[in-house]
Amino acid sequence: MVMVATSPVALGTTAVDRAAAQRAATWLAGERPGGMPAGQQADVMVALRITGTPARALAPRLRALAASADGYADTAGATAKVVMGAVAGRGNPRRLGGVDYLARLRSSTTSTGRYGRTAFDQGLSMLALRTATGRVPGAAATTLLGLKAGPGWNLELSPTGEPDVDSTALSVVALVAAGRPCTSAPIRQARAWLATQRSQGGWTAYPGTGPSANSTALVARADIACGSGAAGPLRTIRRLQQRSGAIRYTRSQPESRLLATTESVPALTGVSLARGLRPG
Repeated sequence: MVMVATSPVALGTTAVDRAAAQRAATWLAGERPGGMPAGQQADVMVALRITGTPARALAPRLRALAASADGYADTAGATAKVVMGAVAGRGNPRRLGGVDYLARLRSSTTSTGRYGRTAFDQGLSMLALRTATGRVPGAAATTLLGLKAGPGWNLELSPTGEPDVDSTALSVVALVAAGRPCTSAPIRQARAWLATQRSQGGWTAYPGTGPSANSTALVARADIACGSGAAGPLRTIRRLQQRSGAIRYTRSQPESRLLATTESVPALTGVSLARGLRPG
């Protein structure tokens, strides 16, 4: 069975946060689907869906995704994005453009419960399975927990490496998607470590650059997945929003506003992808 996302009612955020999410969604809606890479297309579809855009309005994007996804989905993380985009547009990820992307995702396992190579491969795969099927295999969570690096996780999923903010926050959300309680020791330890990494009101993957919307949003999404308030991180994200509704990467660097905006919308809406495009 493929689960279909429903229009969520935002939880755990303020009216100001949700208004910022709607402004961001309006800007995203103006980004035309033609020529947009499949991964960005899928991210935009998820962001628009959870801010209430009807599935029928996403039909042009779903068609564009179906046309470009096959060549894009060559890693577990990329395939996972396609699956989530398809579900957001009420398409069938098992028959999108004649390709079964759920089968492709499952074939990306390199060992029991291990999807692809990186933390983003693993984390996004777990979220995609939750979104499309309603469950994450227990082996995926067990494997991810076994690859923990001290208090958190790193991109390479090397237990002997140093943790990083983005990989740790995404892994927390993925574990919640798999049904692991936020009261469990690994998640409590990871969230405590994330709290120590806060600087200037937010988080960044690159020290010295100031808070980034991307990293701050991921931490906020981990908080929301665990039912906690994220007022501070969300305030930082709102300060990076431009008049157009787009969200900058940092105060001094716009970088990819598309990426920063799609990362930020789930946090601003209070929707946790740990619950399959449903409220956090």
